[in-house]
Amino acid sequence: MRQTKLILMEGLPSTGKSTNAGFIIDKLERNGHRARWVHEVARPHPTLFFFEAALDETEYNTYISRYPHMASILGQRVMKYGSLYGIDLLELEWNQLEVVGKDALHNLKQYDVWNYSIDRYAQIAVEKWVSFVSKLIGSDEVVILDSSIFQFQIYSFLLAGKSYEELRNFIQKLYDIITPLHPTLVYYYRENTNDSIDFLVRERGIRFLERIWERDRNRPYYKDRPAGSEGYKMLLSDYGEYAKKLFDNSPCPKLAVEITEGNWSEYESSLLEFLDISYVQSEQHHVMYPEGQYYNDVLDQTIEIAGDCFITPGGGRKRIMPKSATKFGLNDLPVTIEVDGGSLILTGEQLTDRWTTRGTVFGKIWD
Repeated sequence: MRQTKLILMEGLPSTGKSTNAGFIIDKLERNGHRARWVHEVARPHPTLFFFEAALDETEYNTYISRYPHMASILGQRVMKYGSLYGIDLLELEWNQLEVVGKDALHNLKQYDVWNYSIDRYAQIAVEKWVSFVSKLIGSDEVVILDSSIFQFQIYSFLLAGKSYEELRNFIQKLYDIITPLHPTLVYYYRENTNDSIDFLVRERGIRFLERIWERDRNRPYYKDRPAGSEGYKMLLSDYGEYAKKLFDNSPCPKLAVEITEGNWSEYESSLLEFLDISYVQSEQHHVMYPEGQYYNDVLDQTIEIAGDCFITPGGGRKRIMPKSATKFGLNDLPVTIEVDGGSLILTGEQLTDRWTTRGTVFGKIWD
């Protein structure tokens, strides 16, 4: 294994980042490395902001003065990085709303980082990356960050109407911060960006593009651009152009994987060679998949296992990866499924899809 403690996975949506992050962490673990994969929309995220408020000390104290009951509620839930206070807004909304109160939550949401100016975002982001690196330097853990240094930053700067030069300069600051971790970069792409956009439409549907545009429609980027999916396609095209230039200028060891031909076994071999990881064959288990439908009454959500297919509450289908006779992983999410009698225990990162909340138990309701 190289000296790296940080593997950066980048590429447009639907280029295979998450699937290959899952492949890497499996091989790292089988080679005896302690590793952690941080999914692109994990929350709380160690470097990015999804439904997270960030307040400086003055703002935090002012907020507590206005809502004194929040001091005890936030308590250990506050995530400190540098001089900032980070607060998971969805955690409060999902699990604490009755004690928080709608007015207190509404006031706190004004500090959602997604709504900040790009200049304030850049200041806050730097503090969060510094905090992340400081915690990892003394560890023997290897962390895989999915869509963190390119994707989130490209979206943020493009939507704010900023130039490529401003984006490049900011990302250079991030490289300066992560240098002690000896980062490596893997970038997945199709030579023709329109091919990736067409693939995304086939895989996720045109409504997916429309929803993203609807979320961001009032951002400066869309001021003089088409509405709906056509506007978002233009953003993806600009994204592809920016990402290629950022990759070319990246100062760390890097691997570009052109995926148009879909030769994934070849790409995996190149990835292992680049990272200097041996291919260790998965242990053979007598696999009996826990087929059936399972329900969690607190979330009022159902999951299903059919053969080696995991069906999420929203109907998404994911391939199950056996880890042992009673433990399974998913091919594109950092989630573990453990069989416990007639129930399944799901652990892993708490993603915006609520069914992955840490330690969620789903009881079997039919075979």
